[in-house]
Amino acid sequence: MMKIFSSFGIAVKALLSHKTRTFLASLGVLIGIGSVIVMTAIGKGSQKEVMDIIAGMGENLITINAGEMKRRGGHLRLTGNVTTLTVRDANRIVEEISEVEGAAPFEEKSMIAKFSNNSAETRIAGSTLDFPMIRGYSLQSGEYFSERDSKMANRVAVIGATTVKNIFGEEDPLGQVIKIHFMPFKIIGVFEPKGLDTNGMDQDDVVLIPISTYMRRIVNQTYVTRIFVRVSSRENIVKATGKIQELLRESHRLTDDRNDDFTLISQLDIEELKLETTEIFTKLIVGVAAISLLVGGIGILAVMLISVKERTCEIGIRRSVGATRRDIIRQFLCESLIIGFLGGGLGIVLGIGLTLGLTRWGHWTLILDTNSIWTASWVCAGIGVLFGVFPAIKASKLDPMEALTVE
Repeated sequence: MMKIFSSFGIAVKALLSHKTRTFLASLGVLIGIGSVIVMTAIGKGSQKEVMDIIAGMGENLITINAGEMKRRGGHLRLTGNVTTLTVRDANRIVEEISEVEGAAPFEEKSMIAKFSNNSAETRIAGSTLDFPMIRGYSLQSGEYFSERDSKMANRVAVIGATTVKNIFGEEDPLGQVIKIHFMPFKIIGVFEPKGLDTNGMDQDDVVLIPISTYMRRIVNQTYVTRIFVRVSSRENIVKATGKIQELLRESHRLTDDRNDDFTLISQLDIEELKLETTEIFTKLIVGVAAISLLVGGIGILAVMLISVKERTCEIGIRRSVGATRRDIIRQFLCESLIIGFLGGGLGIVLGIGLTLGLTRWGHWTLILDTNSIWTASWVCAGIGVLFGVFPAIKASKLDPMEALTVE
């Protein structure tokens, strides 16, 4: 133990005698550790943003799509044109599956909405009274359409914040009449802003009308392309998904040898898909940042080799007065470790400081990961040992008599 403390003291004195070189040797590790901590925080922050978006789309949500959903460019997209999914299916799901709290058939189409001399392309959508509860929409002003509006197929609409901005500007939309498909619709409510969904679609660019009005007056069809289902709890999502699949296969008269003519996507499926994407992104950016750690380690190796060459005479004197090869190895390993921990410690401070600063003043979503800090600490020790072993062994192999003759 005394020898370790002695070697540590000698290493500290040697490094303090070359402060600038010591700092420059640790700079690569400093930048690498700081970068890894910040990049990990960015990755964790992006994961949280994605999870918040998914949660904002609806709690315990299952989406039923008519036809097959295929993954393209990291997004799930509907393929084919299937006409077997109906409003009756949504009603049966609510009535016959105990784990389901509500189901809202949904149909949408991009169309032009006009008000006075203003017009804008927006999503015209139709759904039922359960839609706001299932999808997590809330009213900013006005009211939602009533059951009577749905039964009578009245021409009333609730619109999103983006549509308000595009069509009405600063004018209050409540009570105003817009024209869709040459038909007048009265604005009775405005939704609270929700932002983008997981596919990057603006959830506030919408004009929502009763599904009956939409089916009869807008598209003149009896089927829907989507049904949103809310399950009673997260634990029941898998069970409810299985029951919904059985019910729809029976309702659509699908025999055992036929594939489903619908696709079920639960909140759990979306979370898994998005987490996989964000984790790949996080690993990529952390890997790029970690390259600077390798550069930092090479810097330590170079400095230690130069130090061994410059201090050949010193090594010879130590060996001649009784220092063993192990003592020399210990001394240079201590120097390498000190450089690694110096750079690592400053890098941790830099990484934490940047993370907290960007979170507070940069309007970024960054989450400090304590595991990355602990990992960084071990990496510092690893770099110090890994890149200090070769110079230490080289120093220990110097012949004392030859070393003393070097000027």
